[in-house]
Amino acid sequence: MDASARMTVNRNDAWETSGIAANRTLASPADHQIFFARARETLAYALQPIVNIHTGSVYGYEALLRGVATLGFKDVFGLLAYAWDCGFACDLDTLLRDMAITCFAQLPNAGRSRLFFNLDPRLLDLDRPQITSELLRRHGLNPEAICLELSENANLTASPQVAELIEAYRRRRFHLAIDDFGSGYSGLRLLYEHPPDLLKIDRFFISGIADDHRKGLFVANTVQLAHVMGISVIAEGVETVPEFLACKDAGCDLVQGYLIAYPQLDIDSLLPRYDQVVEINQGDRRELHGDLALVQDCLERIPPLSVSASVKVMFEAFRLTRVHQVIPVLDDAERPLGLIHEVDIKEYIYSIYGRELIVNPAFSRALRDFARPCPVVDVHSSAERLLEAFSATINPAGLIVTQDDRYLGFISATSLLQLIEQKNLAAARDQNPLSKLPGNIPIHEYVSRILGERDSTWHLVYFDFDNFKAFNDHYGFRLGDRAILMFAELLQKHLGADDWFIGHIGGDDFFAGTKNAPSNQVIDQLRHLLGKFSADVQSLYDPEDRRRGHLRARDRFGEERDMPLMRCSAAVIEIRPGEDFGSVDSLSRIIAAMKHQAKASSSGLVFRHDPDPRGSALTLPEESPPPPGRPDR
Repeated sequence: MDASARMTVNRNDAWETSGIAANRTLASPADHQIFFARARETLAYALQPIVNIHTGSVYGYEALLRGVATLGFKDVFGLLAYAWDCGFACDLDTLLRDMAITCFAQLPNAGRSRLFFNLDPRLLDLDRPQITSELLRRHGLNPEAICLELSENANLTASPQVAELIEAYRRRRFHLAIDDFGSGYSGLRLLYEHPPDLLKIDRFFISGIADDHRKGLFVANTVQLAHVMGISVIAEGVETVPEFLACKDAGCDLVQGYLIAYPQLDIDSLLPRYDQVVEINQGDRRELHGDLALVQDCLERIPPLSVSASVKVMFEAFRLTRVHQVIPVLDDAERPLGLIHEVDIKEYIYSIYGRELIVNPAFSRALRDFARPCPVVDVHSSAERLLEAFSATINPAGLIVTQDDRYLGFISATSLLQLIEQKNLAAARDQNPLSKLPGNIPIHEYVSRILGERDSTWHLVYFDFDNFKAFNDHYGFRLGDRAILMFAELLQKHLGADDWFIGHIGGDDFFAGTKNAPSNQVIDQLRHLLGKFSADVQSLYDPEDRRRGHLRARDRFGEERDMPLMRCSAAVIEIRPGEDFGSVDSLSRIIAAMKHQAKASSSGLVFRHDPDPRGSALTLPEESPPPPGRPDR
């Protein structure tokens, strides 16, 4: 539901109307006739695309009612409340469904997409799914063509009739979505008791998500929960490119909002694909190749069967397929419905009369009757997403893979294990073997992406231990490794919970980076981290060395002298929007100069934002205000 048609509704509050009193007696037949004549003349549906977040291909369209104000009401809720009070809410609901389906059916790609229609929660106890089935049939559409939205702004868990209705919708093969998730009543209970096919994240959590860590965390965890349950997620109300990219990073599957397209009354202006999605993704310098190549390599292109095919065709397909023991079944729009397992039809194949019995038209067995549910994932999904989908199902044969909601191929359980193994091997190559943090390759890729992006503020931090060599030589490499692991754990504890990238360059050198964080917050986090390490690392020294505050050891020139206790120094570079620090190599030279300055300072912390290599860094004391020239946001 878009912002212009949205209103928060409390179940105990009266629904407001404008121009017509809400508490009316039942309308007379004449009033009924006049109202519906005006409604047919005035009301119309606009369609807003819901698209694949990776490709821009249209998944469906939400029907949004227009003309309500002209009819004399403040909003859609006022119209529905008036119809309820007058006693013809069911008739109005039927009219609106007919109008929405009629509008949707005029689209040239109607049979290959879905219509999202918002249900009036007060009518659920009175709903009759057969009416919607008949309306779809009248327009030549299958039940899979509609997705009914249940708003979380109404308490749908209070009535047992709701559960019966939802089950009736499922029997008729309608799809269901929970709308406004996160904004209303008992959303988790609704998700648990009535798992939908799709989940729409409320606009409140999408607005400003790129700059709000807590919103990003909420959306990412909601997406993960939905994916574990086999539910696809729609980010609704996306209006800006940063919001789009943040939703994509969180794992959302589909996107809807003004960034893609406004609701359109003119159906000729609607497109089957929105190329700006591809352009945004291609222009995203943070974009990595992900696991697409791994997924494609594991795909088995098993020829599918149409759900309308005969049982004889199914038998023939298994006879010709010697390798595969499953066959995907697709609806008329090439969307997967499930898998037929060879083992399930063996009793008919090997029975004396089984084969003749099952193909007998009198028994009316269709391919849909043989199809078992199977997890479905998009080809752009990560390996972790594939594993989640597989693990959420009891004894699945594998995964059906789609592209733009159409069948693409199948990944068997064995192939999935091989895919995960390849992913883990690749990750191991990119990890530091001691700390298991990302190593030089992912650090270099991270910095390269940052230098190519000019519209955000970044803070990059280079960490280096002071007096580590003397400690390592004196106490041995085992305690040296313990010091390195101690710092790695502190990094993850103090920075890992926020939007930081953390890497281990090697030895006692570490790296961290974050985006659009206030400078004072970054400095405070680093100061606390360095102080904590300086205190904790003393536990690795002998009591006598701790008491003296130094140890007697040889320096790098072989001369014996008193060496201070170990600490960590940090060089911080702030890259502001529009600044050009050149290549990774030129940035490394600046950091190298800053590292020496940090080691020589009392706090071990230096800061700069000047891309000129001739510039110098600002040495920060142990306690200081935010760096000059950078406002505290």
